[in-house]
Amino acid sequence: MSRLLDTLAYLQPYVTGLLVAVLILMLSSGCATTGADSAGRTRDFATTGATTAAGAYVGAKEGNGKSKNAAVGAAVGFVAGETINYFSNKAQREAFLAGYEKGQSNAVKQQYWIARENQRSHEGDGYEESLYEISVPQSDRDGVRREPTTRVIRVVMPRKESGS
Repeated sequence: MSRLLDTLAYLQPYVTGLLVAVLILMLSSGCATTGADSAGRTRDFATTGATTAAGAYVGAKEGNGKSKNAAVGAAVGFVAGETINYFSNKAQREAFLAGYEKGQSNAVKQQYWIARENQRSHEGDGYEESLYEISVPQSDRDGVRREPTTRVIRVVMPRKESGS
């Protein structure tokens, strides 16, 4: 029995560290809190609290139970937790902005293709389309010189009935 207790005493810091790591993983819900501020703050609080407690525990164990060492461990744990929160929040903000910009880009492309489709002539819609080329002569106005060019004008007119 004594040998089993010695083995358990030896494994106790490792098991405790593993339990703390599992607790942190369970409290850090990841992508589920990307858009929700309150859930993100709760996760940040839990992460900071868990790392502070773990740092205090390790400091007390390694410092033979001295309160100064526990306080230093808690401070190190707090700094580690805030560092984790900073980088996690930064990555989430960057992912959100990248997704937002992609969504804007897709919306602009969608509007472009809708406009193109609306301008395309369709068979049986009752309209006929004609393109006319016109020459625009050279002009000088307000000190601006415009070179002669050729422009194309699109004209859409109702179709004429051929049976009348």
